[in-house]
Amino acid sequence: MTALLELDGIAKSFGAIRSLIDVSLALEQHGIVGLIGPNGAGKSTLINVLTGVYLPNSGSVRFAGRDLAGLTTAERARLGLVRTFQRPTAIADLTCVEGVMVGALCRGLSLSAARAEALSKLALLGLAGSAALSPRTLPTGHLKLLDFARVLTLNPRLVLLDELMAGLSQNELAVVLDAIERLAAQGTTFLVVEHLMDVIKRLSHRLVVLDAGRVVAEGAPAEVIADPRVVEAYLGGEESGHAHA
Repeated sequence: MTALLELDGIAKSFGAIRSLIDVSLALEQHGIVGLIGPNGAGKSTLINVLTGVYLPNSGSVRFAGRDLAGLTTAERARLGLVRTFQRPTAIADLTCVEGVMVGALCRGLSLSAARAEALSKLALLGLAGSAALSPRTLPTGHLKLLDFARVLTLNPRLVLLDELMAGLSQNELAVVLDAIERLAAQGTTFLVVEHLMDVIKRLSHRLVVLDAGRVVAEGAPAEVIADPRVVEAYLGGEESGHAHA
């Protein structure tokens, strides 16, 4: 398959701290790639580089064949590269459906079309009954799904999920996993950053492991999880790379 996202030699430092070191990988279209690693491995930094929040010190990012150097976060989103956040950011002064409509309106849809799109995404994520409610009345899990719904109304090609599933109830988790798999089957590509290994094993077609800013393993999920380098990254002693990082 053709690569939708290509990273070549990405490095990012914050002063003397090297957060990403020569990271190269490719994401094919219409797939789900898991990205795992211990705390401090560089996962969030990588997402911020992909979305233009951070500029890399070296290396390049190409999306759908286009070099993203110099493009803002908003410009990347218009190309179809979007993300969720670990902490929900609902638009508190709007109803749930109005807040989700914002994504569709950014695409230039009419109010009626944007509303229909928002209602469809809310239904997909089990939130149809919350459309007219204020986000202030919703639990945290619902707020995370509300953010995901708004992202989906941007009609993305690639969605970066930054620990979306953390803190969801079992019912919420079942709904969102089914939605991700359904969307992937319809052509949306996902990069899933997650600590829930059952989720990673179920969703991932391919798995990438970061440790201390480097890609230490990638491939089929079952093989990667059993890789001694991955076991060391998660379970190693004080001398392991992630402990040092």
